Amino acid sequence: MTCRKYSRYSKGILICLVYLLLTLLPVLSLGLSGRGVETGILNARRLGLMINSFVIAFFTAAVCLLVAVFASLRIHAGFRKRPLLRWYFLLLAPVPPYIYALSYMNLLRFLGRIFPEVLRYRMTGIFPCVAVETFVYLPFACAAALAALDQADEKEWSAALVFDSADHVFFKVILPKQIPWLLAIGAVIFVLSVMDYSIPSLFQVNVYSMEIFSDYSAAGQSVHSLYLSMPLMIISAAVIILSFLPLKSISNTMKANAGIRPVYSPALRAVGGAAVVVTLLQILLPLISFIPYILKPDAGIVSALEELWNSCLSGVAAVLLLTVPSAAMALLLTSDDPSDKLCKPIIWLIAVLPLCVPGVLTGIGILKLFSSTPLYVFRTGVFFPAVGLAVRYLPFAALIQYGCYLRIDRARVRAAALLQPRKGLAFAKVLLPLMAPGLIISGIVVFLLTLGDVGTSLVLMTAGREPMSVKIYNYLHYGSSEKVTYFCLMQMAVCIALMTAVYFLLARPPFTGSSGPEN
Repeated sequence: MTCRKYSRYSKGILICLVYLLLTLLPVLSLGLSGRGVETGILNARRLGLMINSFVIAFFTAAVCLLVAVFASLRIHAGFRKRPLLRWYFLLLAPVPPYIYALSYMNLLRFLGRIFPEVLRYRMTGIFPCVAVETFVYLPFACAAALAALDQADEKEWSAALVFDSADHVFFKVILPKQIPWLLAIGAVIFVLSVMDYSIPSLFQVNVYSMEIFSDYSAAGQSVHSLYLSMPLMIISAAVIILSFLPLKSISNTMKANAGIRPVYSPALRAVGGAAVVVTLLQILLPLISFIPYILKPDAGIVSALEELWNSCLSGVAAVLLLTVPSAAMALLLTSDDPSDKLCKPIIWLIAVLPLCVPGVLTGIGILKLFSSTPLYVFRTGVFFPAVGLAVRYLPFAALIQYGCYLRIDRARVRAAALLQPRKGLAFAKVLLPLMAPGLIISGIVVFLLTLGDVGTSLVLMTAGREPMSVKIYNYLHYGSSEKVTYFCLMQMAVCIALMTAVYFLLARPPFTGSSGPEN
């Protein structure tokens, strides 16, 4: 037993080390090439940029969590008989942020015809940044809040409803159990917002992450870019660590169906309904804003198809590169061994801390890492962008697979481990088929995320192979929104088609059945 336990810990440590090496090696290569710590990185102007970043990120995370809490409450109570439909808000979750920015601009232009003052006050500034980023990250906040409700103990919930109203039970019993999930996803949203510069730059708000890219573009000093990123990464890491510490209270199983249907007060139902309307707007706003262009197709569609093909090559290669390490980390996160509870917060931190590395810095690190190796001959192909995107989205793939693996039947896995004489047979015949839907789902979602990536792709792209995401960003940045409408339409069409495939996968076992007995 001791040898088996030692072997399990050794595998866990090896997985964590490999994961950290893959995600942080580009940044480490920048640090090892430096000649000392630089001073004078922060000044009054850069502190102002950092404040802008934190203000946008804080309000984005706060609004997302507020809407997610009440929307999940209403969705959980209203879709009890059709649990798959509860995840409708994920339909456009992987859509690139600039599509929401373009939708926002189109909406304001329409309203500006009726109310001209709207254009004067809402086309630039922090408000549109928060509004657009809220739509971008809201699906993930809702997914975390709803997943937390799926883990609620039905017996405890039912017993509490006997003695108190549904409203009081939710705020006193259920909401405290959602808090670890909410803190975790709130921290992730905060960090992703802080690291993004594409949306603020479109609305003429200067942020700190844009300073990193601008400094590298002007001076070309990769080590200086690392030191410039350090304050942002340290603060983001602190937010992640403080928010993920309560994860030790999260169980490792998830119910597919909930028998509880509390009857909430009219006021709480109204608030929940309003939150649901916001989640619906997150889907309807992009679709409605592009209707005029769908009805008037032209040659722009052919050009969009050609650009989309170039972007797909790097996305597919990135997914193939990150599948195995992300699956290993996800399995480690879903370990149900009681002796692993003390290590679980550390494993979670290892899984999510790479999110604190800006995408721009990842691209710079990839260039620096391979510049003195024979692999640099592949600079003009899809290899560099694929590696950069794989490193950037490896944590996303691990977290998505973790969510899928929560529904794996643990009893079946344990039985296979006991009955099969060799572990390889148990894995190949039982565990791998159960993992397959999660691997496909994470591959689809990460592929869609890579199609919309700007930060990493902007550094690693080569002449003649400009990704569609960068072209759209450049056009929007200079106000040529009409020229990229068909590019955005193609990305939305691909997203809807692939996310529909994800829904079909979710409709199959193990997602429609019980996840097995809780431990």
